[in-house]
Amino acid sequence: MRLSKEGELMLEPEQTVFDRQIDQLARQLTAAHHPTFLTGAGISVPSHIPDMESAVNQFGLFSQTWLEEDPAAFYQRFHREMLDPIHKYGPTKAHRIIAQLEQQHLIDGVVTTNVDHLHQLAGSYHVIEVWGSINVNFCLQCGRVFNLQALHSDIPRCPVCHGLLSPEPAFRHLGGTLPPNLKQANAYVRQRLTDGAWRVPLNDQLADELLSQSDLTIVTGSNGYYRHCSPQHVIEINPHATWFTQFADFRISSTADEAFAALAMQLRLNLN
Repeated sequence: MRLSKEGELMLEPEQTVFDRQIDQLARQLTAAHHPTFLTGAGISVPSHIPDMESAVNQFGLFSQTWLEEDPAAFYQRFHREMLDPIHKYGPTKAHRIIAQLEQQHLIDGVVTTNVDHLHQLAGSYHVIEVWGSINVNFCLQCGRVFNLQALHSDIPRCPVCHGLLSPEPAFRHLGGTLPPNLKQANAYVRQRLTDGAWRVPLNDQLADELLSQSDLTIVTGSNGYYRHCSPQHVIEINPHATWFTQFADFRISSTADEAFAALAMQLRLNLN
Protein backbone atom coordinates (compact mmCIF):
# COMPACT_ATOMS: atom_id res chain seq x y z
CA MET A 1 0.00 0.00 0.00
CA ARG A 2 0.97 3.66 -0.38
CA LEU A 3 -0.37 7.05 0.70
CA SER A 4 -2.23 9.33 -1.68
CA LYS A 5 -1.67 13.10 -1.69
CA GLU A 6 -4.65 13.33 0.66
CA GLY A 7 -3.04 10.89 3.08
CA GLU A 8 -5.33 7.98 2.22
CA LEU A 9 -4.04 4.41 1.92
CA MET A 10 -4.08 3.16 -1.66
CA LEU A 11 -3.54 -0.34 -3.06
CA GLU A 12 -0.45 -0.79 -5.20
CA PRO A 13 -1.29 -1.31 -8.87
CA GLU A 14 -0.73 -4.86 -10.11
CA GLN A 15 1.91 -3.70 -12.59
CA THR A 16 3.91 -2.17 -9.73
CA VAL A 17 3.98 -5.54 -7.98
CA PHE A 18 5.21 -7.08 -11.22
CA ASP A 19 7.90 -4.41 -11.56
CA ARG A 20 9.10 -5.01 -8.02
CA GLN A 21 9.28 -8.74 -8.64
CA ILE A 22 11.28 -8.23 -11.83
CA ASP A 23 13.63 -5.91 -9.94
CA GLN A 24 14.06 -8.56 -7.24
CA LEU A 25 14.64 -11.23 -9.90
CA ALA A 26 17.33 -9.11 -11.53
CA ARG A 27 19.05 -8.43 -8.21
CA GLN A 28 19.03 -12.08 -7.14
CA LEU A 29 20.16 -13.23 -10.57
CA THR A 30 23.16 -10.91 -10.71
CA ALA A 31 24.09 -11.64 -7.09
CA ALA A 32 23.95 -15.44 -7.40
CA HIS A 33 27.14 -17.40 -7.97
CA HIS A 34 25.57 -20.36 -9.80
CA PRO A 35 22.13 -19.41 -11.15
CA THR A 36 20.37 -22.01 -13.29
CA PHE A 37 17.16 -22.19 -15.30
CA LEU A 38 14.70 -25.07 -15.18
CA THR A 39 12.26 -24.80 -18.09
CA GLY A 40 9.20 -26.74 -19.17
CA ALA A 41 6.50 -26.79 -21.82
CA GLY A 42 5.09 -23.37 -20.95
CA ILE A 43 8.09 -21.52 -22.33
CA SER A 44 7.41 -22.92 -25.82
CA VAL A 45 3.69 -22.11 -25.94
CA PRO A 46 4.18 -18.98 -28.13
CA SER A 47 5.92 -21.24 -30.66
CA HIS A 48 2.78 -23.41 -30.81
CA ILE A 49 4.59 -26.50 -29.55
CA PRO A 50 2.17 -28.96 -27.87
CA ASP A 51 2.48 -29.45 -24.12
CA MET A 52 3.98 -32.90 -23.78
CA GLU A 53 5.22 -32.46 -20.23
CA SER A 54 1.74 -33.11 -18.85
CA ALA A 55 1.54 -36.36 -20.83
CA VAL A 56 4.98 -37.73 -20.02
CA ASN A 57 3.63 -41.19 -19.21
CA GLN A 58 1.62 -41.35 -22.42
CA PHE A 59 3.53 -39.49 -25.13
CA GLY A 60 0.97 -40.49 -27.72
CA LEU A 61 2.85 -38.53 -30.38
CA PHE A 62 5.93 -40.63 -29.71
CA SER A 63 4.34 -44.05 -29.29
CA GLN A 64 6.44 -47.10 -30.10
CA THR A 65 3.83 -49.08 -32.01
CA TRP A 66 2.67 -46.12 -34.08
CA LEU A 67 6.16 -45.33 -35.37
CA GLU A 68 6.90 -48.95 -36.22
CA GLU A 69 3.51 -49.90 -37.66
CA ASP A 70 2.60 -46.71 -39.52
CA PRO A 71 5.64 -44.44 -39.99
CA ALA A 72 3.82 -42.34 -42.61
CA ALA A 73 1.02 -41.39 -40.19
CA PHE A 74 3.50 -40.95 -37.34
CA TYR A 75 5.66 -38.50 -39.27
CA GLN A 76 2.69 -36.67 -40.75
CA ARG A 77 1.57 -35.76 -37.25
CA PHE A 78 5.13 -35.24 -36.05
CA HIS A 79 5.70 -32.67 -38.80
CA ARG A 80 2.38 -30.96 -38.12
CA GLU A 81 2.67 -30.71 -34.34
CA MET A 82 6.42 -30.38 -33.83
CA LEU A 83 8.62 -29.67 -36.84
CA ASP A 84 6.33 -27.25 -38.71
CA PRO A 85 5.79 -24.93 -35.70
CA ILE A 86 9.53 -24.94 -34.96
CA HIS A 87 10.35 -23.91 -38.53
CA LYS A 88 7.51 -21.37 -38.70
CA TYR A 89 7.83 -19.67 -35.31
CA GLY A 90 11.27 -20.58 -33.99
CA PRO A 91 12.44 -19.79 -30.45
CA THR A 92 10.35 -17.51 -28.24
CA LYS A 93 11.46 -14.22 -26.75
CA ALA A 94 12.12 -16.05 -23.48
CA HIS A 95 14.37 -18.59 -25.24
CA ARG A 96 16.39 -15.79 -26.84
CA ILE A 97 16.81 -13.82 -23.62
CA ILE A 98 17.90 -16.90 -21.68
CA ALA A 99 20.51 -17.48 -24.41
CA GLN A 100 21.74 -13.91 -23.94
CA LEU A 101 22.01 -14.43 -20.19
CA GLU A 102 24.19 -17.47 -20.80
CA GLN A 103 26.33 -15.70 -23.40
CA GLN A 104 26.96 -12.90 -20.90
CA HIS A 105 27.92 -15.48 -18.24
CA LEU A 106 25.00 -14.53 -15.99
CA ILE A 107 23.76 -18.14 -15.69
CA ASP A 108 25.46 -21.53 -15.51
CA GLY A 109 23.06 -23.27 -17.86
CA VAL A 110 19.58 -24.62 -18.55
CA VAL A 111 17.87 -27.85 -17.55
CA THR A 112 14.77 -28.50 -19.62
CA THR A 113 12.08 -31.14 -19.95
CA ASN A 114 11.35 -29.88 -23.46
CA VAL A 115 12.38 -31.92 -26.48
CA ASP A 116 11.93 -29.14 -29.08
CA HIS A 117 15.60 -27.99 -29.30
CA LEU A 118 14.47 -24.34 -29.15
CA HIS A 119 16.98 -23.35 -26.45
CA GLN A 120 19.86 -24.30 -28.74
CA LEU A 121 18.22 -22.69 -31.77
CA ALA A 122 18.04 -19.48 -29.72
CA GLY A 123 21.78 -19.64 -29.01
CA SER A 124 22.08 -21.46 -25.67
CA TYR A 125 24.98 -23.89 -25.37
CA HIS A 126 24.84 -25.47 -21.92
CA VAL A 127 21.43 -27.15 -22.17
CA ILE A 128 20.62 -30.46 -20.50
CA GLU A 129 17.55 -32.12 -22.02
CA VAL A 130 16.38 -34.65 -19.44
CA TRP A 131 13.70 -36.16 -21.70
CA GLY A 132 15.66 -36.18 -24.94
CA SER A 133 15.72 -33.99 -28.04
CA ILE A 134 14.39 -34.04 -31.58
CA ASN A 135 17.89 -32.97 -32.62
CA VAL A 136 19.02 -36.53 -31.87
CA ASN A 137 17.60 -39.15 -34.22
CA PHE A 138 18.52 -42.81 -34.42
CA CYS A 139 18.46 -45.29 -37.25
CA LEU A 140 16.55 -48.25 -35.87
CA GLN A 141 18.51 -50.59 -38.12
CA CYS A 142 22.19 -49.58 -37.86
CA GLY A 143 22.15 -47.24 -34.84
CA ARG A 144 23.67 -44.22 -36.58
CA VAL A 145 22.70 -40.84 -35.15
CA PHE A 146 21.50 -37.81 -37.14
CA ASN A 147 20.49 -34.26 -36.26
CA LEU A 148 17.24 -32.38 -36.85
CA GLN A 149 17.99 -31.77 -40.53
CA ALA A 150 17.53 -35.49 -41.23
CA LEU A 151 13.80 -35.28 -40.44
CA HIS A 152 12.77 -33.08 -43.36
CA SER A 153 11.53 -35.89 -45.63
CA ASP A 154 8.04 -37.37 -45.30
CA ILE A 155 9.40 -40.63 -43.86
CA PRO A 156 13.00 -40.00 -42.74
CA ARG A 157 15.38 -42.87 -43.41
CA CYS A 158 19.06 -43.52 -42.87
CA PRO A 159 21.11 -42.45 -45.92
CA VAL A 160 23.49 -45.38 -45.29
CA CYS A 161 21.27 -48.43 -44.69
CA HIS A 162 17.82 -46.95 -45.43
CA GLY A 163 16.57 -47.90 -41.98
CA LEU A 164 13.73 -45.95 -40.37
CA LEU A 165 14.83 -42.96 -38.29
CA SER A 166 13.38 -42.45 -34.83
CA PRO A 167 13.43 -39.10 -32.99
CA GLU A 168 15.09 -39.51 -29.61
CA PRO A 169 11.86 -39.03 -27.59
CA ALA A 170 10.38 -41.97 -29.52
CA PHE A 171 13.59 -44.00 -29.38
CA ARG A 172 13.48 -44.10 -25.60
CA HIS A 173 10.17 -45.97 -25.88
CA LEU A 174 11.79 -48.43 -28.27
CA GLY A 175 14.61 -49.23 -25.84
CA GLY A 176 12.98 -52.39 -24.56
CA THR A 177 12.50 -53.89 -28.03
CA LEU A 178 15.76 -53.08 -29.80
CA PRO A 179 18.12 -55.85 -30.94
CA PRO A 180 20.72 -56.77 -28.28
CA ASN A 181 23.67 -55.62 -30.41
CA LEU A 182 22.12 -52.17 -30.88
CA LYS A 183 21.37 -51.91 -27.15
CA GLN A 184 25.00 -52.62 -26.31
CA ALA A 185 26.43 -50.35 -29.00
CA ASN A 186 24.29 -47.30 -28.38
CA ALA A 187 25.10 -45.00 -25.48
CA TYR A 188 21.60 -43.48 -25.54
CA VAL A 189 19.65 -46.62 -24.61
CA ARG A 190 17.04 -45.79 -22.01
CA GLN A 191 16.50 -47.03 -18.52
CA ARG A 192 13.04 -47.41 -17.05
CA LEU A 193 12.47 -45.36 -13.91
CA THR A 194 10.09 -46.15 -11.07
CA ASP A 195 7.92 -43.11 -11.85
CA GLY A 196 7.13 -44.51 -15.29
CA ALA A 197 9.15 -41.89 -17.20
CA TRP A 198 12.08 -42.50 -19.48
CA ARG A 199 15.18 -40.35 -19.20
CA VAL A 200 18.65 -40.26 -20.67
CA PRO A 201 20.77 -41.73 -17.84
CA LEU A 202 23.72 -39.41 -18.48
CA ASN A 203 21.59 -36.29 -18.97
CA ASP A 204 19.58 -37.09 -15.85
CA GLN A 205 22.78 -37.26 -13.83
CA LEU A 206 24.15 -34.05 -15.37
CA ALA A 207 20.89 -32.24 -14.64
CA ASP A 208 20.94 -33.35 -11.01
CA GLU A 209 24.55 -32.19 -10.65
CA LEU A 210 23.88 -28.78 -12.20
CA LEU A 211 20.77 -28.15 -10.12
CA SER A 212 22.40 -29.35 -6.90
CA GLN A 213 25.16 -26.76 -7.39
CA SER A 214 22.72 -23.97 -8.17
CA ASP A 215 22.24 -21.28 -5.54
CA LEU A 216 19.33 -19.81 -7.54
CA THR A 217 16.99 -21.86 -9.71
CA ILE A 218 14.59 -19.92 -11.92
CA VAL A 219 11.71 -22.21 -12.87
CA THR A 220 9.63 -21.17 -15.85
CA GLY A 221 6.97 -23.02 -17.79
CA SER A 222 7.32 -26.17 -15.71
CA ASN A 223 4.43 -27.67 -13.78
CA GLY A 224 6.41 -30.06 -11.63
CA TYR A 225 6.59 -33.35 -13.53
CA TYR A 226 10.36 -33.04 -13.24
CA ARG A 227 10.83 -32.05 -9.61
CA HIS A 228 14.59 -31.94 -9.15
CA CYS A 229 15.45 -28.48 -7.96
CA SER A 230 17.98 -26.57 -5.91
CA PRO A 231 17.06 -26.56 -2.22
CA GLN A 232 18.37 -23.01 -1.89
CA HIS A 233 16.62 -20.14 -3.68
CA VAL A 234 13.83 -20.72 -6.21
CA ILE A 235 12.01 -18.09 -8.24
CA GLU A 236 9.05 -19.24 -10.30
CA ILE A 237 7.70 -17.62 -13.46
CA ASN A 238 4.27 -19.01 -14.28
CA PRO A 239 0.75 -17.58 -14.68
CA HIS A 240 -0.53 -20.42 -12.47
CA ALA A 241 0.60 -21.94 -9.19
CA THR A 242 2.45 -25.25 -9.55
CA TRP A 243 4.25 -27.79 -7.40
CA PHE A 244 7.22 -25.38 -7.27
CA THR A 245 5.19 -22.51 -5.81
CA GLN A 246 5.36 -23.87 -2.27
CA PHE A 247 9.18 -23.72 -2.32
CA ALA A 248 9.66 -20.50 -4.29
CA ASP A 249 10.91 -17.26 -2.77
CA PHE A 250 8.15 -15.74 -4.87
CA ARG A 251 6.18 -16.43 -8.05
CA ILE A 252 5.96 -13.97 -10.92
CA SER A 253 2.43 -14.46 -12.22
CA SER A 254 3.01 -13.86 -15.92
CA THR A 255 4.02 -15.64 -19.09
CA ALA A 256 7.68 -16.35 -19.70
CA ASP A 257 7.83 -13.88 -22.60
CA GLU A 258 6.35 -11.07 -20.50
CA ALA A 259 8.68 -11.67 -17.57
CA PHE A 260 11.82 -12.05 -19.66
CA ALA A 261 11.07 -8.97 -21.75
CA ALA A 262 10.87 -6.97 -18.52
CA LEU A 263 14.01 -8.63 -17.16
CA ALA A 264 15.89 -7.84 -20.38
CA MET A 265 14.96 -4.18 -20.04
CA GLN A 266 16.05 -4.20 -16.40
CA LEU A 267 19.42 -5.73 -17.33
CA ARG A 268 19.68 -3.68 -20.54
CA LEU A 269 19.85 -6.71 -22.78
CA ASN A 270 19.13 -6.64 -26.50
CA LEU A 271 15.46 -7.47 -27.13
CA ASN A 272 15.91 -8.18 -30.86
